[in-house]
Amino acid sequence: MKRVFSILICAVLLASLPAAPASAETDLSAYSISNGTVQASRFEDLTAPCSGTLLPFDWSAGDTVEAGDVLFQMMTTRVTAPVNGSVSALFVEEGDSADAAMATYGTVLAIEPEYISRMHASYLTAYENQDCLHVHVGQPLWFKFGSEEGTGIVISTADEYYEVEIHTGDYNIGRKIGLYKDEDYSYDCRVGEGIVYRRDDVTVPASGVVTALKVGRGETVKKGDTLFELLGPDADLGAVPEVSSPAAGVISAVAAASGQQVWKGQLLARISRTDSLEIVADVDEMDLNGLKVGDRVPVTLDTKENEILTGTVTEISGLGVTRQNAAYYTVHLSVDADSLMLGQSASVYLPKA
Repeated sequence: MKRVFSILICAVLLASLPAAPASAETDLSAYSISNGTVQASRFEDLTAPCSGTLLPFDWSAGDTVEAGDVLFQMMTTRVTAPVNGSVSALFVEEGDSADAAMATYGTVLAIEPEYISRMHASYLTAYENQDCLHVHVGQPLWFKFGSEEGTGIVISTADEYYEVEIHTGDYNIGRKIGLYKDEDYSYDCRVGEGIVYRRDDVTVPASGVVTALKVGRGETVKKGDTLFELLGPDADLGAVPEVSSPAAGVISAVAAASGQQVWKGQLLARISRTDSLEIVADVDEMDLNGLKVGDRVPVTLDTKENEILTGTVTEISGLGVTRQNAAYYTVHLSVDADSLMLGQSASVYLPKA
């Protein structure tokens, strides 16, 4: 069918190809036809920025994408505040290595606890009955020194000793204070005494690249608040969890699955760029006829057979592939046309010797 059509378009081809080969005959029956397809001359391979796990996605081969579309996202590690308090030190910014901060400062971030004072207490001066010789973790206690009253809560116990977190009351470091089970400070409710000490800031260690920083120095945080998020330690500095398409195109292959664990540099998908399309044809060795890079030949698309295009040869493979006792060579042609679409069928006309 294509050979019959080549005769019918003879006159149109001659008028539209001022740079056609000088040996072209007036009768296009003298032209050989090679079947070709529209393909992308440039590809973009998307790879994993680090080792880790991919979040769910629903992209598949054949989907059209625009530049900047996020196609994949790595799961990040979320680091939360271990205590209520305020951020007293911060040694990273987004894109920094948490491991470098750990090596230099011994922490990534530090929090001054909301309750900074504690008491190290014992039962040695407790009222001598069984009720006063034991306290429970989480039990509230009352205490005062002079006119200064305070409250606290038991946070740990060990044999005859226990630790109390001071919630109200301001006492000097080293002050020795009596502790009671009730707010009346009854002697028969005395559970011992404790020595006030200042609690150290709480450090927050981490490993990886900081991809999102949620707090700043001096900010108040609650236990469980997100402080920052991390990518894996093998991520490059400045890496982000999103993998975006750098150009408009069509996904020609998806090489990973939702929720899959991947390694740094692993291929996730290939994008065929739609801003650099060409026609590729496998040409019989008998039809090459001295064809060379730079030659211009007639081309038609099967979807628009009446529209004659000009293709410029940009590359000819140096290695043929044998099929049915004939060698075929891949020829690439650039075509200046807005109507090209990936996968279109095309006909390439080559003058016979």
